[in-house]
Amino acid sequence: MKKTSSFPRFTTFGAAILGAGALALSGCASSAPAEPAASGSAPVAQASPAAGTCGSLPTDAANDPNGLLADFPQEIAAGYDLYPYEVRKSAWADYKSKKTEGFTAAIVGMPPASPFIASMSESIRKALKAEGVEVVGEFAPDDPSNVPLQLQQFNEALSLKPDVIIYTAIAPEPSVDLAKAAHDAGIPLVAAQVPIDSEYAVSVTRNTPLAIAQVTAGTVGAIGGKGNVLRVDGIPGIPVSTFATLGIDAVLENCPDIKVAGSVTGFFQPATAQAEVQKFLATNPAGVDAVLQAGTMGVGIRNAFEESGMEVPPIADDGSSHGFSSWALANPDYPYFGTTTPSVRTGEAVVDVALRILKGEGPKINQIVEPSVIVNRENLAAIADPSWDVSDLTDLAGAPDDYLPTERLNEFFANPGK
Repeated sequence: MKKTSSFPRFTTFGAAILGAGALALSGCASSAPAEPAASGSAPVAQASPAAGTCGSLPTDAANDPNGLLADFPQEIAAGYDLYPYEVRKSAWADYKSKKTEGFTAAIVGMPPASPFIASMSESIRKALKAEGVEVVGEFAPDDPSNVPLQLQQFNEALSLKPDVIIYTAIAPEPSVDLAKAAHDAGIPLVAAQVPIDSEYAVSVTRNTPLAIAQVTAGTVGAIGGKGNVLRVDGIPGIPVSTFATLGIDAVLENCPDIKVAGSVTGFFQPATAQAEVQKFLATNPAGVDAVLQAGTMGVGIRNAFEESGMEVPPIADDGSSHGFSSWALANPDYPYFGTTTPSVRTGEAVVDVALRILKGEGPKINQIVEPSVIVNRENLAAIADPSWDVSDLTDLAGAPDDYLPTERLNEFFANPGK
């Protein structure tokens, strides 16, 4: 008798941020930038498909018209492949607070509608407290889709005149003007996880298009670059979904023998994705050879095939969970490609960046970007735990040192440790 799966209800935008989660590559089936060893496992080299062939990883140049990445180590610069926002000199490069202690911060975030956001937000609070930073205001809209309220709350935070604002934007586009307003007020803005396309904000984020391209390349490589695939999209029109589409399309451009058999919208919610995939399978009983998704919906997609009595095909699992990774661990013949989502370390890194700006360390550029840790058969056993329930939606965090460790973060500042 089949077990019916159930999921907590996530509001759409909150769950979407899950897809904007974590971070450089350990033996993916496609070529990729170097990464720190995931959870203590050494990266294992594998043969990579030839450039321009199906399963190879695109290496489109970063959006760096002024050549700012040339001053960075190659492994950092390579992590900006496919990243769509322009790399600019930070407007805070020469800034230093008049204070040396007693810093204050305002937090403008999102309601904890997903495990990642809840964990990252708590990590930001704890890190600020540990550093003796007083939080003079903390704001979040009542619903993750309430953009007008969040913009209003940002202005409230600005009126408190904190030393720094930490901001997780629902909508990055209107936030560009907010970043300029904060700069005009002399208040540094650190964008947590959701990047802002402005030199007036310092964004701390991962390279979502590259991560999606990496797991997509591995997944299509696992089926030999031929076959029918199902695409499961996130929320149409929002940046995370747009970034995911960019990554998938960049890989499929080199895959003439991959046919998209259908597309459904999962809204970054595993339960919704499961229902929509089951509807697709009901009218497509032959199934598909693989599934390419916008992120975080792996468990729901997997369950859809199981509930339909079909073998689970390779699923590109960006923003992986305890449930899918432990299931993959228990099925050693299953081709698995996922990414970690280090929510705690993300919060710590955001606070670290904020304090570095205040202390005058001088951010070199506006976008502090990390490639994602790819989880595959080479490192899965070192990251996943076989005791985890296969329906557990908890984010697969990985090791803290995998995401912007101190030595790597130093590279983004002109005067680290000043």
